Parts: sequence; C-alpha cells; structure tokens
Amino acid sequence: MGTNVSGEVVKRLRLERSWTQEHLAHVAGINVRTVQRIEKSGVCDLETRASLASVFQVEQKQLEGEAKIEQTRPSDSCDLLYYSRVVTGRGIVDIFDGSHGYRFSHEDMRAEEDAQYIAELTDQINDYAEIWDDMDPGKKVKATYEFGEMFKEMSSRGFWLFGLRTRRKTQLPSRDGSCTPFEMKIANFHFAYSDSDGIIVLDPIR
Repeated sequence: MGTNVSGEVVKRLRLERSWTQEHLAHVAGINVRTVQRIEKSGVCDLETRASLASVFQVEQKQLEGEAKIEQTRPSDSCDLLYYSRVVTGRGIVDIFDGSHGYRFSHEDMRAEEDAQYIAELTDQINDYAEIWDDMDPGKKVKATYEFGEMFKEMSSRGFWLFGLRTRRKTQLPSRDGSCTPFEMKIANFHFAYSDSDGIIVLDPIR
C-alpha cells in the first residue's frame, strides 16, 4: 500500500544530520533507490514511513510536512539522538512515566542565575519522576499542571526543554550468580536556550 511523505522534509532532516543518502538507507533498513525516490516524489509504503519516523525521531505526520519539527542534539551526546521539543506538562510525564532511569543535560549556561534556574528545574522533574508511581491520582493532576506552568516561565526566560525516551539493554544479576537480560527505559531531558544554534526548526511545508 502506498502513502506519501514530504520529500523535502526527509531531505532536510537528512542534511541537518550531515547524512548521505547511503547512510540514511542503511539506518532505515531500505535501499538507496528508495531514499532517492522518496526525496524526489515522497512516495513510500507505510513500513518505510514508520522506519523513517523512527530514524529521525519524529511523528509520522511530521514527515508529511504538516507540522513543525523542533529538535536539538545535545552537544555532550556521543550518539546520533535528536531530542524533540516538549511543550506541555503531559509531555514531560509521558517521557519519565514508567522509566527506569533519567538523564539530564544542558547547554553551557550564560549566567549564574541561569545555571541556578535550570538546576532547580532539573531537581523538580527528577524528584517527581522518582515518586510518580507512589503519588495519588489527584496529586499527579496538580503536578502535571505545575509542569505546564513551568513552560510559561521557561519561555519568558528564553529556555526550551527537549526530551526523548530511549532503551538500553543491561543484565540483572540473580541470586544463583547468573544474569537476566533486561531492557531499561531511559528518560532523557535537555535544556537549551531558545536561540541556540543547535536547535533545528523545520516549519510546515505550505
């Protein structure tokens, strides 16, 4: 079954990462001719569209060019992860709820007061994430609202928050000395200045 994505969006996302068409084909599990066809005409099947969305870490509808894409790659990241901008309190919860670990990063702070502010936000998110499973439903509603209000202040101070849920395979030791494979869910958060050069913004294709 055929479907459509925006070839321009796919190409821009690829170039922003300095990927060749060959590299995109490799990481997406498709052939180079398919990449060339997609960038030229936007035609692909549902499986390929899902694979491209996963590789670029965007929603499938964003590949159609109808929604803005705001991402950043943390400067201290040694991998190819791009974090998507988080804009709602619910968005923060969706990333850390059910996670087994948390990773926070940030840009170099331009002022001491900025460092203090981001430190407080980091502690706030981490503290709620640690006790989330033990909180009453009503308190979760209030906490989610607080996160929403946090975004308003962040915006006024010139900061954006980016996040991404990732998985990491590890081994859990057993009493008999053996190890059991276990897949950890990691909540990743990155604070950046809204005017940072590291932020990628792709506006909807009109």
